[in-house]
Amino acid sequence: MAQRSDLSARTREHYGWLLKNRLVPHFGARELAKVTPVQVRAWYAELAQATPGVAHSACRVLRAIFNTAIQDDLIVKNPCRVKGGGSDKSAERTVPTVAQVAALTQAMPEQYRAAVVLAAWGTLRRGEVLGLMRKDIDLVSGSVRVERALHEYHDGSLELGPTKNGDPRTVHLPSNVLPAIESHLDRFVGPEEHSPLFVGATGEPLRPSGLWNIWERSRRQARCETIRFHDLRHFAATMFASTGASTKEIMSRGGWRSVTMVVRYEHASNERDALLADALNPFTLGGIVVPLQFPQERDRARSAHEVDEAVSEVLPLHAVTSDFGEESSGGETRTLNLAVNSRLLCH
Repeated sequence: MAQRSDLSARTREHYGWLLKNRLVPHFGARELAKVTPVQVRAWYAELAQATPGVAHSACRVLRAIFNTAIQDDLIVKNPCRVKGGGSDKSAERTVPTVAQVAALTQAMPEQYRAAVVLAAWGTLRRGEVLGLMRKDIDLVSGSVRVERALHEYHDGSLELGPTKNGDPRTVHLPSNVLPAIESHLDRFVGPEEHSPLFVGATGEPLRPSGLWNIWERSRRQARCETIRFHDLRHFAATMFASTGASTKEIMSRGGWRSVTMVVRYEHASNERDALLADALNPFTLGGIVVPLQFPQERDRARSAHEVDEAVSEVLPLHAVTSDFGEESSGGETRTLNLAVNSRLLCH
């Protein structure tokens, strides 16, 4: 741990908690070389049955410990070889609908509604929302500067630290939600540029645990009990992707470094599917697909009557004959009709 300078303070604390409460009690008195895959699987199975999420995290830390031991030539093989262990394959989240986001926003106390707006329409994490200050909001450009996040540790202490990936970013908000942000600044935020956007009952920055309690009450009131605050980030990524944004643009907006993470946060939605289906209407007519025309060809397109006359001039379809002089079947006639029409339309 002392040599891992790449770990954030929050991650370091989390690893320390896993070591103290999940790894040392079970493996602390054993020699590294004497820990077997059978013992690791038994430990993991018991832990996963009680707390699956903790089991995945603990397994990742245990595997890292043994990998370090291999690099230090203390052991030859890693006994932490649990199938699926360390891979947090959480169930697919149901993305909130626009109506649900609106209901959750209204259910929140007035001084905290902007937190939902920033998460749902700005793709901000909870800690990033709570780490915002007045100076981070630019109403002229409609943007939010995300430079820090508020972290709460197990001992109750708070720290303003870097974002999850360590990189600051600027996020623009839809113009329709800017009045809500402006109203929040006027009513609930101090005039100083370092004034926090959200404060608790004591006037100090609102804690993540405090926001969780407020959210818990609000989502019950809105009858959206299964929606987590972090699901608003899933909603934001899905909505932004539905506009046609590129993967690189989505990564930049959400502060993701890997495409894999973007895929986790993009979701297909019934609302979006219905919207895309309606977008097909211009190409349909009475259930029949209307041929697409490029803009440069549109002015030269023939009317249906002109096409019929052209077809008659090229090939009288009522008397199509085969090479043997016999009248062709109806199927052949329809095939030729389709071919000729297609050729004319292409020209």
